[in-house]
Amino acid sequence: MKISSVSRTLCVIAAFFVTAWWLYPHIAESAHTRSETTELQPLAPPLGFTAANANDDTAFPEEKAGFSAYYRVGGSDGGESEPRLNVKSIADALTSDPGESEIRKAGNLNELGLNFGIVELPMYAAFVSPRPIENVTVYFDDQGWIVAYLPTGKPAAAIWKYKSVGDTTGNAELANNLLVLAINEVLKANDASAAEVGHSAVAYYDWENADCDAFVLFSAVANGGASAPVKFVIPRTIKGIQASAAAVIASDLDGGNTANWARVRVDENEVRATAPNLLAVSSIVLEREYDEDNTLKTSLHQMTVEVSEGESAAGVVMLLYDKP
Repeated sequence: MKISSVSRTLCVIAAFFVTAWWLYPHIAESAHTRSETTELQPLAPPLGFTAANANDDTAFPEEKAGFSAYYRVGGSDGGESEPRLNVKSIADALTSDPGESEIRKAGNLNELGLNFGIVELPMYAAFVSPRPIENVTVYFDDQGWIVAYLPTGKPAAAIWKYKSVGDTTGNAELANNLLVLAINEVLKANDASAAEVGHSAVAYYDWENADCDAFVLFSAVANGGASAPVKFVIPRTIKGIQASAAAVIASDLDGGNTANWARVRVDENEVRATAPNLLAVSSIVLEREYDEDNTLKTSLHQMTVEVSEGESAAGVVMLLYDKP
Protein backbone atom coordinates (compact mmCIF):
# COMPACT_ATOMS: atom_id res chain seq x y z
CA MET A 1 0.00 0.00 0.00
CA LYS A 2 1.24 3.47 -0.82
CA ILE A 3 1.67 6.03 1.94
CA SER A 4 0.85 9.62 1.00
CA SER A 5 3.16 12.57 1.42
CA VAL A 6 2.40 15.62 3.56
CA SER A 7 -0.77 17.38 2.44
CA ARG A 8 -0.66 20.69 0.63
CA THR A 9 -3.18 23.50 0.54
CA LEU A 10 -5.71 24.19 -2.16
CA CYS A 11 -6.35 27.87 -2.58
CA VAL A 12 -9.73 29.50 -2.93
CA ILE A 13 -12.79 27.33 -2.56
CA ALA A 14 -15.83 29.60 -2.50
CA ALA A 15 -19.38 29.70 -3.72
CA PHE A 16 -20.44 33.33 -3.81
CA PHE A 17 -18.81 34.15 -7.12
CA VAL A 18 -17.08 32.23 -9.89
CA THR A 19 -14.08 30.40 -8.50
CA ALA A 20 -11.43 28.36 -10.25
CA TRP A 21 -8.88 26.14 -8.57
CA TRP A 22 -6.38 23.45 -9.42
CA LEU A 23 -6.07 20.05 -7.86
CA TYR A 24 -2.40 20.18 -8.78
CA PRO A 25 -0.17 22.23 -8.68
CA HIS A 26 -2.55 24.20 -6.46
CA ILE A 27 -2.70 27.50 -8.30
CA ALA A 28 -5.95 29.40 -8.16
CA GLU A 29 -7.65 32.32 -9.82
CA SER A 30 -10.78 33.95 -8.46
CA ALA A 31 -13.09 36.92 -8.71
CA HIS A 32 -14.05 36.33 -5.10
CA THR A 33 -12.93 39.06 -2.70
CA ARG A 34 -13.17 36.88 0.43
CA SER A 35 -10.95 33.93 -0.36
CA GLU A 36 -11.30 30.72 1.59
CA THR A 37 -8.82 27.86 1.63
CA THR A 38 -9.61 24.18 1.48
CA GLU A 39 -6.88 21.77 2.40
CA LEU A 40 -5.84 18.83 0.31
CA GLN A 41 -6.19 15.86 2.66
CA PRO A 42 -3.82 12.87 2.59
CA LEU A 43 -4.98 9.26 2.39
CA ALA A 44 -2.72 6.60 3.92
CA PRO A 45 -3.18 3.14 5.47
CA PRO A 46 -2.82 2.92 9.27
CA LEU A 47 0.73 1.88 10.16
CA GLY A 48 1.12 -0.90 12.70
CA PHE A 49 -2.55 -1.82 12.51
CA THR A 50 -2.63 -5.46 13.67
CA ALA A 51 -5.03 -7.53 15.74
CA ALA A 52 -4.77 -7.44 19.51
CA ASN A 53 -3.86 -11.14 19.55
CA ALA A 54 -0.67 -10.32 17.58
CA ASN A 55 -1.54 -12.59 14.65
CA ASP A 56 -0.56 -11.49 11.15
CA ASP A 57 -4.20 -11.01 10.22
CA THR A 58 -6.31 -8.22 11.63
CA ALA A 59 -9.87 -8.66 12.79
CA PHE A 60 -10.70 -5.59 10.75
CA PRO A 61 -12.85 -6.59 7.70
CA GLU A 62 -10.90 -4.90 4.91
CA GLU A 63 -13.03 -6.54 2.21
CA LYS A 64 -16.14 -4.79 3.57
CA ALA A 65 -14.65 -1.33 4.15
CA GLY A 66 -14.66 1.67 1.86
CA PHE A 67 -13.71 5.23 2.77
CA SER A 68 -12.58 5.46 6.39
CA ALA A 69 -11.12 7.57 9.18
CA TYR A 70 -8.98 6.10 11.95
CA TYR A 71 -7.56 7.10 15.30
CA ARG A 72 -5.51 5.33 17.97
CA VAL A 73 -5.95 5.90 21.69
CA GLY A 74 -2.73 5.92 23.72
CA GLY A 75 -2.32 3.98 26.95
CA SER A 76 -2.12 6.02 30.13
CA ASP A 77 1.47 4.93 30.72
CA GLY A 78 2.42 4.71 27.04
CA GLY A 79 2.78 0.93 27.27
CA GLU A 80 1.73 -1.41 24.47
CA SER A 81 0.39 -4.13 26.82
CA GLU A 82 -2.20 -2.02 28.64
CA PRO A 83 -5.74 -2.37 27.25
CA ARG A 84 -6.65 1.06 25.90
CA LEU A 85 -10.32 0.47 25.14
CA ASN A 86 -12.90 -1.59 27.04
CA VAL A 87 -14.34 -3.50 24.10
CA LYS A 88 -17.37 -5.02 25.87
CA SER A 89 -18.42 -1.74 27.50
CA ILE A 90 -18.15 0.12 24.18
CA ALA A 91 -20.22 -2.49 22.35
CA ASP A 92 -22.90 -2.37 25.05
CA ALA A 93 -23.04 1.44 25.00
CA LEU A 94 -23.16 1.77 21.21
CA THR A 95 -25.96 -0.76 20.85
CA SER A 96 -28.07 0.88 23.56
CA ASP A 97 -30.62 3.65 22.95
CA PRO A 98 -28.67 6.95 23.09
CA GLY A 99 -31.79 8.93 24.02
CA GLU A 100 -32.18 12.43 22.58
CA SER A 101 -29.01 12.26 20.50
CA GLU A 102 -28.26 14.59 17.58
CA ILE A 103 -25.59 12.15 16.41
CA ARG A 104 -27.03 8.65 16.05
CA LYS A 105 -29.56 5.97 16.82
CA ALA A 106 -28.85 2.66 18.61
CA GLY A 107 -26.22 0.64 16.77
CA ASN A 108 -26.29 -2.95 15.55
CA LEU A 109 -23.61 -5.38 16.75
CA ASN A 110 -21.83 -6.99 13.80
CA GLU A 111 -19.12 -8.87 15.66
CA LEU A 112 -17.70 -9.07 19.17
CA GLY A 113 -14.48 -10.87 20.09
CA LEU A 114 -12.37 -10.99 23.21
CA ASN A 115 -10.30 -8.05 22.05
CA PHE A 116 -12.30 -6.27 19.34
CA GLY A 117 -15.80 -5.21 18.38
CA ILE A 118 -17.59 -4.06 15.22
CA VAL A 119 -20.82 -2.05 15.43
CA GLU A 120 -22.89 -0.47 12.66
CA LEU A 121 -24.11 2.99 13.71
CA PRO A 122 -27.12 4.70 12.07
CA MET A 123 -25.89 8.33 11.97
CA TYR A 124 -27.97 11.44 11.41
CA ALA A 125 -26.57 12.93 8.20
CA ALA A 126 -28.13 16.41 8.39
CA PHE A 127 -29.64 18.87 10.86
CA VAL A 128 -32.95 18.92 9.01
CA SER A 129 -36.32 17.31 9.64
CA PRO A 130 -37.03 14.53 8.91
CA ARG A 131 -33.41 13.56 9.59
CA PRO A 132 -31.75 11.37 6.94
CA ILE A 133 -29.66 8.39 8.08
CA GLU A 134 -26.28 7.14 6.84
CA ASN A 135 -24.79 3.96 8.31
CA VAL A 136 -21.19 4.14 9.52
CA THR A 137 -19.46 1.04 10.89
CA VAL A 138 -16.92 1.33 13.70
CA TYR A 139 -14.16 -1.16 14.50
CA PHE A 140 -12.44 -0.88 17.89
CA ASP A 141 -9.96 -3.06 19.78
CA ASP A 142 -8.10 -3.20 23.07
CA GLN A 143 -4.94 -1.91 21.41
CA GLY A 144 -6.62 1.46 21.04
CA TRP A 145 -7.49 1.36 17.34
CA ILE A 146 -10.75 2.94 16.21
CA VAL A 147 -11.67 2.80 12.52
CA ALA A 148 -14.92 4.34 11.28
CA TYR A 149 -15.80 3.41 7.72
CA LEU A 150 -18.42 3.43 5.00
CA PRO A 151 -19.31 0.09 3.38
CA THR A 152 -17.80 -0.84 0.05
CA GLY A 153 -19.63 0.74 -2.87
CA LYS A 154 -20.78 3.72 -0.80
CA PRO A 155 -19.65 7.05 -2.32
CA ALA A 156 -17.13 8.89 -0.15
CA ALA A 157 -19.30 12.05 -0.15
CA ALA A 158 -21.58 10.16 2.25
CA ILE A 159 -19.28 11.17 5.12
CA TRP A 160 -20.69 14.74 4.83
CA LYS A 161 -23.02 15.96 7.55
CA TYR A 162 -24.98 19.06 6.64
CA LYS A 163 -24.93 21.47 9.58
CA SER A 164 -25.91 24.97 8.46
CA VAL A 165 -26.17 27.11 5.36
CA GLY A 166 -23.42 29.32 6.79
CA ASP A 167 -20.81 26.57 6.42
CA THR A 168 -19.58 27.06 2.86
CA THR A 169 -16.01 25.76 2.93
CA GLY A 170 -14.73 22.22 2.68
CA ASN A 171 -12.79 22.67 5.93
CA ALA A 172 -15.97 23.48 7.87
CA GLU A 173 -17.78 20.48 6.37
CA LEU A 174 -14.96 18.06 7.19
CA ALA A 175 -14.83 19.22 10.81
CA ASN A 176 -18.34 17.84 11.23
CA ASN A 177 -18.11 14.68 9.12
CA LEU A 178 -19.81 11.43 10.11
CA LEU A 179 -16.59 9.44 10.48
CA VAL A 180 -15.15 11.87 13.04
CA LEU A 181 -18.49 11.88 14.88
CA ALA A 182 -18.52 8.06 14.93
CA ILE A 183 -14.98 7.91 16.34
CA ASN A 184 -16.02 10.29 19.11
CA GLU A 185 -19.03 8.09 19.88
CA VAL A 186 -16.60 5.22 20.53
CA LEU A 187 -14.41 7.42 22.74
CA LYS A 188 -17.44 8.61 24.71
CA ALA A 189 -18.71 5.03 25.11
CA ASN A 190 -15.32 4.03 26.51
CA ASP A 191 -15.06 7.03 28.86
CA ALA A 192 -17.85 9.57 29.23
CA SER A 193 -15.33 12.22 30.31
CA ALA A 194 -13.02 11.70 27.33
CA ALA A 195 -12.19 14.73 25.22
CA GLU A 196 -13.47 14.71 21.66
CA VAL A 197 -11.03 14.50 18.77
CA GLY A 198 -11.33 16.77 15.76
CA HIS A 199 -10.92 16.26 12.05
CA SER A 200 -7.24 17.28 12.21
CA ALA A 201 -6.51 14.53 14.77
CA VAL A 202 -7.72 11.62 12.63
CA ALA A 203 -6.28 10.14 9.46
CA TYR A 204 -8.12 8.88 6.38
CA TYR A 205 -7.82 5.93 4.02
CA ASP A 206 -9.96 4.35 1.31
CA TRP A 207 -9.70 0.56 1.57
CA GLU A 208 -11.58 0.19 -1.71
CA ASN A 209 -9.39 2.60 -3.70
CA ALA A 210 -5.92 2.02 -2.30
CA ASP A 211 -4.25 3.91 -5.18
CA CYS A 212 -5.86 7.18 -4.08
CA ASP A 213 -3.54 9.07 -1.74
CA ALA A 214 -5.34 12.43 -1.48
CA PHE A 215 -8.82 13.87 -1.37
CA VAL A 216 -10.61 17.20 -1.27
CA LEU A 217 -14.16 18.17 -0.37
CA PHE A 218 -15.82 21.47 -1.28
CA SER A 219 -19.33 22.83 -1.02
CA ALA A 220 -21.85 25.41 -2.16
CA VAL A 221 -25.28 26.62 -1.05
CA ALA A 222 -28.38 27.84 -2.89
CA ASN A 223 -31.42 29.83 -1.81
CA GLY A 224 -34.51 29.73 -4.01
CA GLY A 225 -32.56 29.08 -7.20
CA ALA A 226 -28.97 28.26 -8.16
CA SER A 227 -25.67 28.92 -6.41
CA ALA A 228 -22.84 30.69 -8.15
CA PRO A 229 -20.73 28.11 -9.99
CA VAL A 230 -17.60 26.60 -8.46
CA LYS A 231 -15.10 25.74 -11.18
CA PHE A 232 -12.16 23.40 -10.85
CA VAL A 233 -9.39 22.29 -13.16
CA ILE A 234 -7.90 18.79 -13.27
CA PRO A 235 -4.42 18.77 -14.87
CA ARG A 236 -3.46 16.06 -17.32
CA THR A 237 -0.95 14.65 -14.83
CA ILE A 238 -3.79 13.31 -12.66
CA LYS A 239 -4.88 10.07 -14.29
CA GLY A 240 -7.58 8.56 -12.13
CA ILE A 241 -10.21 10.25 -9.99
CA GLN A 242 -13.00 8.89 -7.81
CA ALA A 243 -15.71 11.56 -7.66
CA SER A 244 -18.96 11.73 -5.72
CA ALA A 245 -21.49 14.36 -4.67
CA ALA A 246 -24.25 14.89 -2.12
CA ALA A 247 -27.25 17.23 -2.10
CA VAL A 248 -29.58 18.11 0.78
CA ILE A 249 -32.82 20.09 0.96
CA ALA A 250 -31.96 22.40 3.83
CA SER A 251 -35.53 23.40 4.73
CA ASP A 252 -37.28 21.50 7.51
CA LEU A 253 -40.27 19.84 5.86
CA ASP A 254 -41.63 17.48 8.51
CA GLY A 255 -43.45 15.57 5.81
CA GLY A 256 -44.66 18.75 4.13
CA ASN A 257 -44.26 19.80 0.50
CA THR A 258 -43.16 16.72 -1.42
CA ALA A 259 -42.61 18.80 -4.56
CA ASN A 260 -39.40 20.26 -3.12
CA TRP A 261 -36.10 19.19 -4.59
CA ALA A 262 -32.40 20.03 -4.53
CA ARG A 263 -29.60 18.94 -6.78
CA VAL A 264 -25.86 19.18 -7.27
CA ARG A 265 -24.82 19.48 -10.89
CA VAL A 266 -21.26 18.67 -11.92
CA ASP A 267 -20.87 19.06 -15.68
CA GLU A 268 -23.49 16.64 -17.08
CA ASN A 269 -23.89 14.77 -13.78
CA GLU A 270 -26.84 15.37 -11.46
CA VAL A 271 -27.32 14.20 -7.88
CA ARG A 272 -30.89 15.04 -6.89
CA ALA A 273 -32.76 14.90 -3.58
CA THR A 274 -36.55 14.92 -3.75
CA ALA A 275 -38.77 15.33 -0.67
CA PRO A 276 -39.53 13.55 1.56
CA ASN A 277 -36.01 12.10 1.07
CA LEU A 278 -34.01 15.22 1.89
CA LEU A 279 -30.53 13.83 1.17
CA ALA A 280 -29.07 12.17 -1.94
CA VAL A 281 -25.53 10.84 -2.40
CA SER A 282 -24.08 9.34 -5.57
CA SER A 283 -20.87 8.64 -7.45
CA ILE A 284 -20.30 10.76 -10.53
CA VAL A 285 -18.12 10.43 -13.61
CA LEU A 286 -16.02 13.38 -14.77
CA GLU A 287 -15.68 13.33 -18.54
CA ARG A 288 -12.13 14.02 -19.71
CA GLU A 289 -10.72 14.39 -23.20
CA TYR A 290 -7.58 12.98 -24.81
CA ASP A 291 -5.04 14.43 -27.23
CA GLU A 292 -4.36 12.80 -30.59
CA ASP A 293 -1.53 10.80 -29.01
CA ASN A 294 -4.04 9.40 -26.47
CA THR A 295 -2.74 11.44 -23.54
CA LEU A 296 -5.14 13.13 -21.16
CA LYS A 297 -5.93 16.81 -21.59
CA THR A 298 -6.23 19.26 -18.72
CA SER A 299 -9.96 19.56 -18.06
CA LEU A 300 -12.24 22.26 -16.66
CA HIS A 301 -15.30 21.27 -14.60
CA GLN A 302 -18.09 23.13 -12.87
CA MET A 303 -20.30 22.47 -9.84
CA THR A 304 -23.54 24.25 -8.90
CA VAL A 305 -26.26 23.66 -6.31
CA GLU A 306 -29.88 24.25 -7.33
CA VAL A 307 -33.12 24.15 -5.34
CA SER A 308 -36.86 24.54 -5.86
CA GLU A 309 -38.40 27.99 -5.45
CA GLY A 310 -38.56 29.34 -1.91
CA GLU A 311 -36.30 26.67 -0.42
CA SER A 312 -32.64 26.41 0.48
CA ALA A 313 -30.14 23.67 -0.29
CA ALA A 314 -26.52 22.71 0.14
CA GLY A 315 -24.24 20.30 -1.63
CA VAL A 316 -20.71 18.96 -1.69
CA VAL A 317 -18.39 17.38 -4.19
CA MET A 318 -15.66 15.00 -3.01
CA LEU A 319 -12.70 14.00 -5.17
CA LEU A 320 -10.27 11.17 -4.36
CA TYR A 321 -7.21 10.79 -6.56
CA ASP A 322 -3.59 9.71 -6.91
CA LYS A 323 -1.19 12.67 -6.72
CA PRO A 324 1.42 12.70 -9.52
